[in-house]
Amino acid sequence: MRLKFDDILFFIVIALIVFVALWLLKGSPTLDSAIVSVGVFVATSEILLWRKYFELDKKTAVSFERVRSDLREMNNGINNKLSNIERLIKTR
Repeated sequence: MRLKFDDILFFIVIALIVFVALWLLKGSPTLDSAIVSVGVFVATSEILLWRKYFELDKKTAVSFERVRSDLREMNNGINNKLSNIERLIKTR
């Protein structure tokens, strides 16, 4: 499994949240700027998580469509075989 740019960006944003929180404990930034920074970082991480979720959801939907078409083909094949068997039984 390879890390994509979005994955690396997500971990950087999480590290920045922790960094600002620890920096705030030391007392360097003002409370207002720290809250705004952490809020922006949290919003960014949430957006990245939702993008990943919807990307996964889209892949799942495509996979279900493929399975659905395969099941239709199998159903058609079974119906053809059953009709052939029925026709053979009727001819005897």
